[in-house]
Amino acid sequence: MTGWGRGEFTIGTEVFSTEVKSLNHRYLDISLRTPERFALFENSIRDEIKKRFARGSFTLYISSVSAETPPLRLNLQMAKLYMEAASELERELGIKSELDTLAMLRLKDIFTFEKKGHFTEADWESVKVGLRAAFAQAEEWRTKEGANLKEDLLSRVEVVEGLLAGIIERSPKVLEEHRERLRAEIEKLVGGKVDPQRILLEAAVFAERSDINEEITRLKSHLDMFRKFLKFEEPIGKRLDFLCQEIGRETNTIGSKPSDITITQTVIEMKGEVEKIREQVQNIE
Repeated sequence: MTGWGRGEFTIGTEVFSTEVKSLNHRYLDISLRTPERFALFENSIRDEIKKRFARGSFTLYISSVSAETPPLRLNLQMAKLYMEAASELERELGIKSELDTLAMLRLKDIFTFEKKGHFTEADWESVKVGLRAAFAQAEEWRTKEGANLKEDLLSRVEVVEGLLAGIIERSPKVLEEHRERLRAEIEKLVGGKVDPQRILLEAAVFAERSDINEEITRLKSHLDMFRKFLKFEEPIGKRLDFLCQEIGRETNTIGSKPSDITITQTVIEMKGEVEKIREQVQNIE
């Protein structure tokens, strides 16, 4: 699910901003965009995200928001190398050197911003303050989106249940229609009275081959379980994902058995709704 959150923390006299963004993802994917000084805390930051979230593509940013500018330092060694290179070009190739002060100031790699000291493990508690504030906002955002997703999924489950009810109602009629159609075809072929036992035997074979009662029972059970999972407070995305596979499997089997156009058309509609449910489930933690 998507989410966004922001927090701040202070280390010494420097104030930092923490920003976290999450996008839909089937698994938990974490990307850190932090200054080099925070390399010490990267594993701990990842662990904090894993404690709070189970799914999503997370990008976390940390940046300094302090008003003061860190001091600028001149890298004299690098400046000397440039000067020596200019002199060599002039000496060896006869190229006149124009490397004056203004030209040197354009060479960014001879200047560095002095880092304000190194962080230690003791600074981790301060970093956590900013992380938790950002995570709390992101969780609130994701919770609101989750509530909307829940309503959408429940409405789609109701659609599937309604279509399934139509199949349940239609199923006995399919057998009766097949029996009558079989009787008429045999009478047409033999031109007379048909043996009732033969009709019963052929109808029994058809009924066994096209019976979908077991699939209907399992599908109804899966839909009930889906509703139950949506009430859980814990991460359910992976379980719903697996359940969608089972719902899809039973729906496909129902569609493959009866030779009835009405049931086939209904199954096609069910497949469309199940696919929409499966896509939405990918967004659920």
